[in-house]
Amino acid sequence: MTKKEKVIAICFSISMILLIISSIYTIVSNKPDGYKFRIEKILNI
Repeated sequence: MTKKEKVIAICFSISMILLIISSIYTIVSNKPDGYKFRIEKILNI
């Protein structure tokens, strides 16, 4: 891979991680009161 391709790959990876984090944050912050996700029930958070 050339230097330009490496920079593009790193930027793409960072943007995907930020997208996943922001989507998880949005889902958690907008969930209804009293609702628990299946993972929260399993982990007993």
